[in-house]
Amino acid sequence: MRLLPRSLFGRLVLLMASGLVLAQLIGAAMHLAERQRTIGTTVGHEFAQRVAAIHRAIDSHGDDERLALAAQLSTPRQHLSIVAAAPTAKKTVAEPSMFLSRLAEVLGPDIAIQPVTLPHVGAFAFDVYLELKSGDWLHIQGRAPDEIFAWPVHLFGNLALMLTVVLVLIWAVARMTVRPLTQLAVAAHGLGEDLHQAPLPEDGPSEVREAAQAFNAMQRRIRQGIEERERFLAAVSHDLKTPVTRMRLRSEMMKDETLRERTLRDLDEMQHMLTGALDFLRGKAVNETVSPIDMVALLESIVDDQTESGRDVSLTAPASLRFSGRPQALRRAIGNLIENALKYGQRARVELKADADGLRIVVEDDGPGLPEEQLEKVFEPFYRVESSRNRETGGVGLGLAIVCQIARTHGGDVTLSNRHGGGLRATLWLPVRQDVAK
Repeated sequence: MRLLPRSLFGRLVLLMASGLVLAQLIGAAMHLAERQRTIGTTVGHEFAQRVAAIHRAIDSHGDDERLALAAQLSTPRQHLSIVAAAPTAKKTVAEPSMFLSRLAEVLGPDIAIQPVTLPHVGAFAFDVYLELKSGDWLHIQGRAPDEIFAWPVHLFGNLALMLTVVLVLIWAVARMTVRPLTQLAVAAHGLGEDLHQAPLPEDGPSEVREAAQAFNAMQRRIRQGIEERERFLAAVSHDLKTPVTRMRLRSEMMKDETLRERTLRDLDEMQHMLTGALDFLRGKAVNETVSPIDMVALLESIVDDQTESGRDVSLTAPASLRFSGRPQALRRAIGNLIENALKYGQRARVELKADADGLRIVVEDDGPGLPEEQLEKVFEPFYRVESSRNRETGGVGLGLAIVCQIARTHGGDVTLSNRHGGGLRATLWLPVRQDVAK
């Protein structure tokens, strides 16, 4: 859902806080409704008793004293007067009905009550005529203080304080819940860069401990497997180089010069293939230490080496661009891309650029390009576009595979595409770790 945060921490906080706020608002609304109803009932009973007491007091005096007593009992919120006749009622308001019922109960059935319709102002109000023994009517207009029915400000203050405290607790609980997952994700990302990183702490709840133990065990198994592979490759490299060296020495003693040159060329090709295969399988890029690199200086050094050899290589780059990576591995990857461009396109145009996602090193040539179906296959180890086994024309088939390996150990990737108008474009993308200075 687009409305939900992307992180698990944000979703937990949002859902738990939303549920809490909704429950509190519903509870507060129910409390306020019950409060208004209770206050209305209580005020209605109190005013009914008061009006009945006033009626009895005025009705017990003579005609001359009633007017004076009514004037004395009148207040700003309660006006009393004596009239000769009550007006005809048009409509009885809904709010005083409880009040009128209670008033009729207190006065008894012998006292006539004539209510009058009044505009409802949002508070308890009444306007009634009560019949006196003399035949006159006691007119009483009154209303309860508005403050009685006002919403309690302290209730909202308490609600806000409670919500704040609970939201802080929700934030802390969500953070404690998500933190082990964050640590696990960081450790998983770091595992590709450093197999010897410190293991995760095996503490916390049982589920967290089990996940940390499983991850640490996986890290140990991977490290042991790679160390075993390196030992095996070292032994194989030593064992294979020994017979190659013996064959080279024997070839030097051949009398047939043509046969000797062919044999030495085959041995050089075998040595080159063996070294490339062992380097690829050994994965030297994984073991190199990550350090800050001036990418512009690195590219200028590679391009200068090529131009000094008489090759057509050009560079377009910003004034300065820094990146944290493995310098020798990146030098090898970029060098392989330039070598491919020179081998199949006679020239190489190198461009370094950066954006919000990372940096891109683009190498273009003027060669024939590649069929679309082979743009991905050429990254497979030992795959060669040419059917020839000649190293000078087809290569060993590991150059682009090594570039792909180095790019992915940096968290990036490498892609190939055909240029409009001819030629091949190789793009080495490395994720955001750079500091661009213009």
